[in-house]
Amino acid sequence: MPATRDPRTPIHDVDWADGRITDAAIKYMRGHVGQPYPMPSWRRQVTAESIEHFALGLGDDNPLWWDGAYAEGSALGARTAPPCYLYNHIRAPRVRPDQGMSSVEQFLPGVLGILAGETWRWNRRVRVDERLRAEGCLIDVTVEEAKFGGRSVTQYERHQFLAEGDEVVAELDHVIKRYERGQTRSRKTYMDRPLASYSADDREGFERQYAAEADQRRGARTRYIEDLTVGDTLGPMLKGPLTLTNIVGFVLGAGSSFNPTNRMLRTFEKLHPGAMMIHPDNGTLDTVEAAHWDEGFARASGMPAAYDLGIARTSWFSHLVTDWMGDEGLLLELGTRMTRPNLLGDATWLTGKVSALDPASGVATLELTATNQLQETTATARADVRLPRRA
Repeated sequence: MPATRDPRTPIHDVDWADGRITDAAIKYMRGHVGQPYPMPSWRRQVTAESIEHFALGLGDDNPLWWDGAYAEGSALGARTAPPCYLYNHIRAPRVRPDQGMSSVEQFLPGVLGILAGETWRWNRRVRVDERLRAEGCLIDVTVEEAKFGGRSVTQYERHQFLAEGDEVVAELDHVIKRYERGQTRSRKTYMDRPLASYSADDREGFERQYAAEADQRRGARTRYIEDLTVGDTLGPMLKGPLTLTNIVGFVLGAGSSFNPTNRMLRTFEKLHPGAMMIHPDNGTLDTVEAAHWDEGFARASGMPAAYDLGIARTSWFSHLVTDWMGDEGLLLELGTRMTRPNLLGDATWLTGKVSALDPASGVATLELTATNQLQETTATARADVRLPRRA
Protein backbone atom coordinates (compact mmCIF):
# COMPACT_ATOMS: atom_id res chain seq x y z
CA MET A 1 0.00 0.00 0.00
CA PRO A 2 1.46 3.43 -0.92
CA ALA A 3 2.53 5.69 1.90
CA THR A 4 -0.08 8.19 2.98
CA ARG A 5 0.79 11.73 2.03
CA ASP A 6 0.22 14.44 4.64
CA PRO A 7 -2.93 16.29 3.45
CA ARG A 8 -1.52 19.55 4.79
CA THR A 9 1.56 19.35 2.57
CA PRO A 10 1.25 22.15 -0.01
CA ILE A 11 0.91 21.22 -3.68
CA HIS A 12 3.34 23.49 -5.50
CA ASP A 13 2.97 26.05 -2.68
CA VAL A 14 -0.85 25.72 -2.65
CA ASP A 15 -2.26 24.63 0.73
CA TRP A 16 -5.69 23.24 -0.19
CA ALA A 17 -6.48 22.01 3.33
CA ASP A 18 -5.92 25.36 5.05
CA GLY A 19 -5.65 27.88 2.23
CA ARG A 20 -6.00 31.46 3.46
CA ILE A 21 -7.85 34.47 2.11
CA THR A 22 -5.15 37.11 2.23
CA ASP A 23 -5.11 40.82 1.44
CA ALA A 24 -2.65 40.15 -1.40
CA ALA A 25 -4.95 37.51 -2.92
CA ILE A 26 -7.94 39.86 -2.76
CA LYS A 27 -5.91 42.64 -4.38
CA TYR A 28 -4.88 40.24 -7.14
CA MET A 29 -8.53 39.29 -7.77
CA ARG A 30 -9.68 42.90 -7.92
CA GLY A 31 -6.92 43.66 -10.39
CA HIS A 32 -8.56 41.22 -12.82
CA VAL A 33 -12.11 42.58 -12.60
CA GLY A 34 -13.42 43.41 -16.08
CA GLN A 35 -10.77 41.41 -17.98
CA PRO A 36 -12.47 38.88 -20.31
CA TYR A 37 -10.97 35.45 -20.96
CA PRO A 38 -11.96 32.63 -23.34
CA MET A 39 -13.79 29.60 -21.95
CA PRO A 40 -12.87 26.29 -23.63
CA SER A 41 -15.88 24.15 -24.56
CA TRP A 42 -16.78 20.59 -23.61
CA ARG A 43 -18.72 20.81 -26.88
CA ARG A 44 -17.88 23.23 -29.68
CA GLN A 45 -20.81 22.26 -31.89
CA VAL A 46 -24.36 21.50 -30.82
CA THR A 47 -25.27 17.95 -31.88
CA ALA A 48 -28.29 15.71 -31.43
CA GLU A 49 -26.15 13.35 -29.35
CA SER A 50 -24.83 16.05 -27.00
CA ILE A 51 -28.40 17.26 -26.42
CA GLU A 52 -29.46 13.71 -25.58
CA HIS A 53 -26.52 13.27 -23.20
CA PHE A 54 -27.41 16.46 -21.34
CA ALA A 55 -31.09 15.49 -21.16
CA LEU A 56 -30.07 12.06 -19.86
CA GLY A 57 -28.10 13.71 -17.07
CA LEU A 58 -31.27 15.64 -16.12
CA GLY A 59 -33.62 12.70 -16.42
CA ASP A 60 -35.55 14.80 -18.95
CA ASP A 61 -37.42 12.63 -21.47
CA ASN A 62 -39.06 15.50 -23.37
CA PRO A 63 -39.36 14.39 -27.04
CA LEU A 64 -38.19 17.86 -28.12
CA TRP A 65 -34.70 16.74 -27.08
CA TRP A 66 -34.92 13.06 -28.01
CA ASP A 67 -37.09 12.68 -31.11
CA GLY A 68 -35.96 14.52 -34.24
CA ALA A 69 -39.20 13.79 -36.11
CA TYR A 70 -41.29 15.11 -33.20
CA ALA A 71 -39.17 18.28 -32.94
CA GLU A 72 -39.38 18.97 -36.69
CA GLY A 73 -43.13 18.47 -36.61
CA SER A 74 -43.57 20.70 -33.56
CA ALA A 75 -44.35 24.43 -33.58
CA LEU A 76 -40.56 25.02 -33.43
CA GLY A 77 -39.96 23.14 -36.67
CA ALA A 78 -36.46 21.99 -35.67
CA ARG A 79 -34.50 20.21 -32.98
CA THR A 80 -33.32 22.54 -30.21
CA ALA A 81 -31.49 22.12 -26.90
CA PRO A 82 -32.70 22.39 -23.28
CA PRO A 83 -31.98 25.88 -21.90
CA CYS A 84 -29.15 24.90 -19.53
CA TYR A 85 -27.49 22.69 -22.15
CA LEU A 86 -25.11 25.63 -22.65
CA TYR A 87 -23.08 24.51 -19.62
CA ASN A 88 -21.46 22.25 -22.23
CA HIS A 89 -19.78 25.28 -23.74
CA ILE A 90 -17.90 26.45 -20.62
CA ARG A 91 -16.91 23.24 -18.82
CA ALA A 92 -14.06 21.79 -20.89
CA PRO A 93 -10.98 20.24 -19.26
CA ARG A 94 -8.09 22.70 -19.33
CA VAL A 95 -5.03 20.59 -20.00
CA ARG A 96 -3.13 22.96 -22.32
CA PRO A 97 -1.56 26.32 -21.40
CA ASP A 98 -3.55 28.10 -24.13
CA GLN A 99 -6.88 27.01 -22.60
CA GLY A 100 -6.66 29.39 -19.67
CA MET A 101 -7.97 28.95 -16.12
CA SER A 102 -11.29 29.23 -14.38
CA SER A 103 -11.70 31.64 -11.48
CA VAL A 104 -11.49 28.86 -8.87
CA GLU A 105 -8.08 27.84 -10.21
CA GLN A 106 -6.73 31.34 -10.74
CA PHE A 107 -8.02 33.18 -7.66
CA LEU A 108 -7.68 32.12 -3.99
CA PRO A 109 -6.05 28.75 -4.75
CA GLY A 110 -6.85 26.16 -2.11
CA VAL A 111 -9.87 28.11 -0.81
CA LEU A 112 -13.23 26.32 -0.95
CA GLY A 113 -15.65 27.58 -3.61
CA ILE A 114 -19.42 27.05 -3.28
CA LEU A 115 -21.93 28.13 -5.92
CA ALA A 116 -24.38 30.36 -4.05
CA GLY A 117 -26.55 31.31 -7.00
CA GLU A 118 -26.67 32.08 -10.68
CA THR A 119 -28.81 33.85 -13.25
CA TRP A 120 -29.35 32.75 -16.83
CA ARG A 121 -30.66 35.09 -19.55
CA TRP A 122 -31.55 33.58 -22.94
CA ASN A 123 -32.14 35.58 -26.12
CA ARG A 124 -33.24 32.57 -28.15
CA ARG A 125 -33.12 28.79 -28.35
CA VAL A 126 -29.98 26.90 -29.36
CA ARG A 127 -30.25 24.79 -32.53
CA VAL A 128 -28.57 21.58 -33.67
CA ASP A 129 -25.41 22.10 -35.77
CA GLU A 130 -24.65 25.57 -34.39
CA ARG A 131 -21.08 26.33 -33.39
CA LEU A 132 -20.79 28.32 -30.18
CA ARG A 133 -18.00 29.84 -28.12
CA ALA A 134 -17.98 31.40 -24.68
CA GLU A 135 -16.16 34.16 -22.81
CA GLY A 136 -15.89 34.67 -19.06
CA CYS A 137 -15.19 37.72 -16.93
CA LEU A 138 -14.84 38.46 -13.21
CA ILE A 139 -17.20 41.42 -12.68
CA ASP A 140 -16.99 42.10 -8.92
CA VAL A 141 -15.41 40.95 -5.65
CA THR A 142 -16.71 41.57 -2.12
CA VAL A 143 -15.20 40.60 1.24
CA GLU A 144 -17.10 39.74 4.43
CA GLU A 145 -15.52 39.47 7.86
CA ALA A 146 -17.00 36.45 9.66
CA LYS A 147 -18.25 36.78 13.25
CA PHE A 148 -16.60 33.48 14.16
CA GLY A 149 -13.24 34.61 12.81
CA GLY A 150 -11.69 34.66 9.39
CA ARG A 151 -13.29 36.08 6.27
CA SER A 152 -15.14 35.00 3.17
CA VAL A 153 -15.15 36.34 -0.38
CA THR A 154 -18.01 36.57 -2.84
CA GLN A 155 -16.98 36.65 -6.48
CA TYR A 156 -19.34 37.59 -9.28
CA GLU A 157 -18.70 36.23 -12.77
CA ARG A 158 -20.36 36.62 -16.15
CA HIS A 159 -20.21 34.22 -19.09
CA GLN A 160 -21.43 35.07 -22.58
CA PHE A 161 -22.33 32.43 -25.17
CA LEU A 162 -21.66 33.62 -28.69
CA ALA A 163 -22.83 32.30 -32.05
CA GLU A 164 -21.53 33.14 -35.50
CA GLY A 165 -21.12 36.87 -36.01
CA ASP A 166 -20.63 37.35 -32.23
CA GLU A 167 -24.38 37.13 -31.63
CA VAL A 168 -24.99 36.83 -27.87
CA VAL A 169 -27.23 33.79 -27.52
CA ALA A 170 -27.27 33.79 -23.72
CA GLU A 171 -25.57 35.14 -20.60
CA LEU A 172 -24.86 33.41 -17.30
CA ASP A 173 -23.95 35.16 -14.05
CA HIS A 174 -22.36 33.12 -11.25
CA VAL A 175 -22.20 34.05 -7.56
CA ILE A 176 -19.49 31.97 -5.85
CA LYS A 177 -18.79 32.06 -2.12
CA ARG A 178 -15.19 31.34 -1.11
CA TYR A 179 -14.44 30.02 2.39
CA GLU A 180 -11.31 28.84 4.14
CA ARG A 181 -11.80 25.09 4.64
CA GLY A 182 -10.57 25.36 8.22
CA GLN A 183 -13.55 27.65 8.93
CA THR A 184 -16.08 25.29 7.39
CA ARG A 185 -14.65 22.30 9.26
CA SER A 186 -14.67 24.13 12.61
CA ARG A 187 -18.24 25.40 12.20
CA LYS A 188 -19.62 21.89 11.52
CA THR A 189 -22.80 23.49 10.19
CA TYR A 190 -24.06 20.38 8.39
CA MET A 191 -21.93 17.61 9.91
CA ASP A 192 -24.70 16.48 12.29
CA ARG A 193 -27.46 16.56 9.70
CA PRO A 194 -29.02 13.08 9.35
CA LEU A 195 -28.38 11.37 6.03
CA ALA A 196 -31.30 9.93 4.12
CA SER A 197 -32.58 6.37 4.40
CA TYR A 198 -35.66 5.01 2.64
CA SER A 199 -38.08 2.12 3.05
CA ALA A 200 -39.83 0.01 0.42
CA ASP A 201 -42.89 2.26 0.82
CA ASP A 202 -40.74 5.32 0.15
CA ARG A 203 -39.38 3.75 -3.01
CA GLU A 204 -42.89 2.93 -4.19
CA GLY A 205 -43.87 6.55 -3.59
CA PHE A 206 -40.94 7.72 -5.73
CA GLU A 207 -42.00 5.28 -8.44
CA ARG A 208 -45.58 6.61 -8.47
CA GLN A 209 -44.33 10.18 -8.74
CA TYR A 210 -42.02 9.44 -11.66
CA ALA A 211 -44.79 7.51 -13.43
CA ALA A 212 -47.09 10.53 -13.17
CA GLU A 213 -44.65 13.19 -14.38
CA ALA A 214 -44.77 12.50 -18.12
CA ASP A 215 -48.50 13.28 -18.12
CA GLN A 216 -47.76 16.62 -16.45
CA ARG A 217 -45.58 17.70 -19.36
CA ARG A 218 -47.46 20.25 -21.48
CA GLY A 219 -45.76 19.34 -24.76
CA ALA A 220 -47.71 20.20 -27.92
CA ARG A 221 -50.76 21.44 -25.98
CA THR A 222 -50.17 25.19 -26.25
CA ARG A 223 -50.19 27.05 -22.94
CA TYR A 224 -51.56 30.55 -23.56
CA ILE A 225 -50.81 33.48 -21.29
CA GLU A 226 -54.53 34.38 -21.17
CA ASP A 227 -55.38 31.02 -19.58
CA LEU A 228 -53.21 31.62 -16.53
CA THR A 229 -54.06 33.08 -13.13
CA VAL A 230 -51.66 34.33 -10.48
CA GLY A 231 -51.34 31.51 -7.96
CA ASP A 232 -51.47 28.67 -10.52
CA THR A 233 -49.05 25.92 -9.50
CA LEU A 234 -46.25 23.93 -11.13
CA GLY A 235 -45.17 20.41 -10.26
CA PRO A 236 -44.39 18.60 -8.17
CA MET A 237 -41.34 17.15 -9.92
CA LEU A 238 -38.98 14.70 -8.21
CA LYS A 239 -35.20 14.63 -8.57
CA GLY A 240 -33.33 11.83 -6.86
CA PRO A 241 -32.72 10.40 -4.39
CA LEU A 242 -29.24 11.72 -5.16
CA THR A 243 -26.78 8.92 -5.92
CA LEU A 244 -23.22 8.81 -7.23
CA THR A 245 -24.71 7.57 -10.51
CA ASN A 246 -26.94 10.66 -10.56
CA ILE A 247 -23.95 12.97 -10.07
CA VAL A 248 -21.79 11.19 -12.65
CA GLY A 249 -24.66 11.15 -15.15
CA PHE A 250 -25.05 14.92 -14.87
CA VAL A 251 -21.30 15.50 -15.29
CA LEU A 252 -21.26 13.29 -18.38
CA GLY A 253 -23.99 15.44 -19.92
CA ALA A 254 -22.83 18.90 -18.79
CA GLY A 255 -19.07 18.40 -19.01
CA SER A 256 -16.37 18.87 -16.41
CA SER A 257 -13.34 21.11 -16.18
CA PHE A 258 -11.79 18.93 -13.47
CA ASN A 259 -11.83 15.31 -14.65
CA PRO A 260 -8.59 14.59 -16.50
CA THR A 261 -7.05 11.23 -15.62
CA ASN A 262 -3.70 9.49 -15.30
CA ARG A 263 -0.87 11.22 -17.18
CA MET A 264 -3.15 14.08 -18.27
CA LEU A 265 -4.10 14.60 -14.61
CA ARG A 266 -0.40 15.23 -13.91
CA THR A 267 -0.34 17.78 -16.74
CA PHE A 268 -3.38 19.45 -15.21
CA GLU A 269 -1.69 19.42 -11.79
CA LYS A 270 1.32 21.32 -13.10
CA LEU A 271 -0.84 23.87 -14.94
CA HIS A 272 -3.41 24.36 -12.18
CA PRO A 273 -2.04 23.41 -8.74
CA GLY A 274 -4.77 25.48 -7.08
CA ALA A 275 -7.35 23.04 -8.42
CA MET A 276 -5.73 20.00 -6.75
CA MET A 277 -6.31 18.30 -3.39
CA ILE A 278 -4.58 15.52 -1.44
CA HIS A 279 -6.90 12.88 -0.04
CA PRO A 280 -6.86 13.02 3.80
CA ASP A 281 -7.16 9.22 4.12
CA ASN A 282 -4.90 7.73 1.46
CA GLY A 283 -2.74 10.56 0.13
CA THR A 284 -3.93 10.34 -3.47
CA LEU A 285 -4.05 13.45 -5.62
CA ASP A 286 -7.33 14.58 -7.17
CA THR A 287 -9.11 17.74 -8.31
CA VAL A 288 -11.39 20.04 -6.34
CA GLU A 289 -14.50 18.62 -8.02
CA ALA A 290 -13.88 15.24 -6.38
CA ALA A 291 -15.49 16.54 -3.17
CA HIS A 292 -18.82 16.16 -4.99
CA TRP A 293 -18.51 12.36 -5.00
CA ASP A 294 -15.74 11.41 -2.57
CA GLU A 295 -16.69 11.33 1.12
CA GLY A 296 -13.14 11.93 2.35
CA PHE A 297 -12.77 15.12 0.34
CA ALA A 298 -16.32 16.17 1.22
CA ARG A 299 -15.69 15.84 4.96
CA ALA A 300 -12.38 17.68 4.65
CA SER A 301 -14.38 20.53 3.13
CA GLY A 302 -16.92 20.61 5.97
CA MET A 303 -19.65 18.43 4.43
CA PRO A 304 -20.89 15.16 5.98
CA ALA A 305 -21.20 13.40 2.60
CA ALA A 306 -20.76 13.92 -1.12
CA TYR A 307 -23.01 16.64 -2.52
CA ASP A 308 -24.44 17.77 -5.84
CA LEU A 309 -23.17 20.41 -8.23
CA GLY A 310 -25.19 23.61 -7.81
CA ILE A 311 -25.56 23.89 -11.58
CA ALA A 312 -27.50 20.62 -11.52
CA ARG A 313 -30.20 22.18 -9.34
CA THR A 314 -30.42 25.15 -11.71
CA SER A 315 -30.87 22.66 -14.56
CA TRP A 316 -33.56 20.81 -12.59
CA PHE A 317 -35.50 24.04 -12.19
CA SER A 318 -35.25 24.62 -15.94
CA HIS A 319 -36.67 21.12 -16.50
CA LEU A 320 -39.65 21.94 -14.28
CA VAL A 321 -40.27 25.10 -16.33
CA THR A 322 -39.89 23.54 -19.80
CA ASP A 323 -42.28 20.72 -18.88
CA TRP A 324 -44.81 23.31 -17.68
CA MET A 325 -44.54 25.89 -20.47
CA GLY A 326 -44.94 23.50 -23.42
CA ASP A 327 -43.16 23.38 -26.76
CA GLU A 328 -43.97 26.96 -27.75
CA GLY A 329 -42.87 28.66 -24.54
CA LEU A 330 -39.49 30.37 -24.25
CA LEU A 331 -37.57 30.54 -20.98
CA LEU A 332 -36.14 34.08 -20.90
CA GLU A 333 -34.51 34.26 -17.48
CA LEU A 334 -33.86 31.92 -14.56
CA GLY A 335 -32.25 33.09 -11.32
CA THR A 336 -31.45 30.52 -8.63
CA ARG A 337 -30.23 30.73 -5.05
CA MET A 338 -28.75 27.73 -3.21
CA THR A 339 -29.71 27.77 0.46
CA ARG A 340 -28.56 24.35 1.72
CA PRO A 341 -26.38 21.54 0.35
CA ASN A 342 -28.04 18.65 -1.46
CA LEU A 343 -26.33 15.60 0.06
CA LEU A 344 -25.95 12.05 -1.17
CA GLY A 345 -29.27 10.26 -0.63
CA ASP A 346 -31.41 13.41 -0.57
CA ALA A 347 -34.66 13.47 -2.52
CA THR A 348 -35.53 16.86 -4.02
CA TRP A 349 -39.10 17.96 -4.76
CA LEU A 350 -39.52 20.88 -7.15
CA THR A 351 -42.66 23.00 -6.99
CA GLY A 352 -43.67 26.45 -8.14
CA LYS A 353 -46.41 28.98 -8.69
CA VAL A 354 -47.26 31.83 -11.05
CA SER A 355 -46.45 35.06 -9.21
CA ALA A 356 -47.09 37.67 -11.93
CA LEU A 357 -48.55 37.95 -15.43
CA ASP A 358 -48.06 40.49 -18.22
CA PRO A 359 -50.57 39.59 -20.94
CA ALA A 360 -49.35 42.40 -23.21
CA SER A 361 -45.85 40.91 -23.50
CA GLY A 362 -46.92 37.32 -22.91
CA VAL A 363 -44.50 36.98 -19.98
CA ALA A 364 -45.33 34.91 -16.90
CA THR A 365 -43.17 35.16 -13.77
CA LEU A 366 -42.72 32.02 -11.69
CA GLU A 367 -41.48 31.46 -8.15
CA LEU A 368 -39.89 28.02 -7.67
CA THR A 369 -38.75 26.01 -4.65
CA ALA A 370 -36.64 22.88 -4.08
CA THR A 371 -37.44 20.94 -0.87
CA ASN A 372 -35.71 17.83 0.47
CA GLN A 373 -37.06 14.85 2.43
CA LEU A 374 -36.54 16.76 5.71
CA GLN A 375 -38.86 19.52 4.45
CA GLU A 376 -35.88 21.87 4.20
CA THR A 377 -35.73 24.39 1.37
CA THR A 378 -32.45 23.73 -0.44
CA ALA A 379 -32.86 26.19 -3.32
CA THR A 380 -35.24 28.84 -4.66
CA ALA A 381 -35.61 30.32 -8.12
CA ARG A 382 -37.43 32.95 -10.14
CA ALA A 383 -38.19 32.48 -13.83
CA ASP A 384 -39.60 34.63 -16.62
CA VAL A 385 -41.30 32.72 -19.45
CA ARG A 386 -42.75 34.08 -22.70
CA LEU A 387 -45.90 32.25 -23.72
CA PRO A 388 -48.07 32.49 -26.85
CA ARG A 389 -51.02 34.87 -26.85
CA ARG A 390 -54.39 33.91 -28.29
CA ALA A 391 -54.53 37.18 -30.18
